[in-house]
Amino acid sequence: MKYLAVLTFVLCPLAAGAQTNLAKLNLEVGKAVFRSNCAFCHGLTGTGGRGPNLAGGRFATGKADDTLKNIIKNGVPGTTMPSFENMEKDELDNLVLYIHELGAEGAKGEPVAGNPKLGRQVYERNGCGGCHRIGEEGSIFGPDLSRIGIGRPNAYIRESVVDPSKDIPEEYQGVTVVLPDGNRISGVRINEDTFTVQLRDPNQRFHLYDKSQLKEVVHETKSLMPAYTSLSKEDLTNLLAYLDTLRGGVNSGAQVRKAEGIR
Repeated sequence: MKYLAVLTFVLCPLAAGAQTNLAKLNLEVGKAVFRSNCAFCHGLTGTGGRGPNLAGGRFATGKADDTLKNIIKNGVPGTTMPSFENMEKDELDNLVLYIHELGAEGAKGEPVAGNPKLGRQVYERNGCGGCHRIGEEGSIFGPDLSRIGIGRPNAYIRESVVDPSKDIPEEYQGVTVVLPDGNRISGVRINEDTFTVQLRDPNQRFHLYDKSQLKEVVHETKSLMPAYTSLSKEDLTNLLAYLDTLRGGVNSGAQVRKAEGIR
């Protein structure tokens, strides 16, 4: 009996150590999956960019497992979050484990000051609804802003307002075609191959052109959205405060696109 007691005393720490090492290994695997598939939008440390901040404590507990897995596997309609439906179970489990770890670290985005009511006036005064949509109002020429407050960190939104050319999502790359008579038509590039180019203009009209019939096809390096550098500090602060309040339903918007590959 003494021998068994001693053996149990020895083996229990060994088992605990093995479990600790396995947990660390799983976290490292999850970190690798995150950096290969998620960091481009959410940042290397998960604090956000094109995608929302994942390190603010929202996913710090295991209660969010099913929610997280559903988002990863199915994507989020109306956003640039694709579906990773072909991700292996082990990769998914370890990725969720790592996201919980990011949440436990508790990094938070900067607080949003300003007056949302005045910010809405800034939004309307500058004609933002001519390109953007909030709920059922506005245009779909630019990104839908119905969930921008929860979908993007404040620093990224600010940069998108004052320097939109710094980060242009692929689905909003601009293109200009020069017609034989010299007229130019610009819009969002929808599709392009060796022989044709298709674009969507600000009036939501689609144009398909045979490249051989064009003088030139110009791939714009600047965003189609103007840089609002002339906004006063107060107007900019209020506008950001208003955009931060936009936290519409997850299922609003377009179809979810499928991730092109899992690395």
